[in-house]
This record gives sequence, structure tokens and C-alpha cells, in this order.
Amino acid sequence: MGERSRFSLPSLGIVPVRSGRPSVDDARAALGGRLATEPSVGVCVRVTMKRGAAAIGVVVCAYGDERDVWIGEGRFVRVRERDVSALGEVEPSLAAIAKDAARFATLREGDEVVFLDRAQLERTGTLVEKCRYGGLVSAQDGKIVAVSFRRLLARPYSSSRA
Repeated sequence: MGERSRFSLPSLGIVPVRSGRPSVDDARAALGGRLATEPSVGVCVRVTMKRGAAAIGVVVCAYGDERDVWIGEGRFVRVRERDVSALGEVEPSLAAIAKDAARFATLREGDEVVFLDRAQLERTGTLVEKCRYGGLVSAQDGKIVAVSFRRLLARPYSSSRA
């Protein structure tokens, strides 16, 4: 269905984009390409794989008839809607992934966000491009970083902004 990226989300976590490192285009490709997802994200599903085997996962991106499903450890499969069936309840081992995917689905380009860097430090920035598996964020230091959907959340408004 598409060329496989040479990056994986566990290694991607957050990637500063500067000379000698992946370009913005490389980071965008590693995050699955620019795309605003449709509803049904964060649902636990059973996936029928190409060779007939089944897997349990979480829908992290839905677009038209395509579903990108997290099947564990930063691995995704892209399948057709007909190849997934909802489990009806959240699989306990996937609850955190489902919550993160649903939260990410609510973000929009231009939103102020909070994200965790590789050192697990909280940073702020603006979501400049939303992709299938995360986003490109303009950090406050001016760098563009690629951030996994698991590490991004909306920046809470302070009471002074009410």
C-alpha cells in the first residue's frame, strides 16, 4: 500500500530536524504523511491481516476506507475498513494506546501543544502539521520536531485566558 519508512516510532519519539538529521520531509514520511483523521480513532479492533492471521490493535488513523491500526511496539498495519471489527470494549493491555489515539484525534493544526521530549521533559509548541501517527511541532526554541501521537496533548489554557 505504500513504501515502508526507514524510521520506526520507538526510535522517532521526537526528532530535531536540522542538517545531518532527517529533513522535515523525512520526519513527515516517518509519521505516515500529513493527514487529518476522521472519527473512529481510539477504538480497539480485531484486524484480519493479509495472510489471514488476526491481530488485536487500536485504530490510530481513519481516512476514507483506510484504517491504520497500532498492533504493538510502534508497529502499524494499514488495512481496509472491512478488515477490522470493533471489540466492543477496550482491551486492558491497549487502554493507554486507545486513550492517546483518541486524544490525538482531537488536536488540530495550529493548536498549542505540550509534548514530552526524549529526556521526558515537558515542552510546549504549536502543532504545524498533523500526520497519521503524530505531528510536526514548532517548539518554542524555533526547531521543528516530529512527535509521536503518544507524546502530544493539547496545551491547557491558563485561567487568565478565560
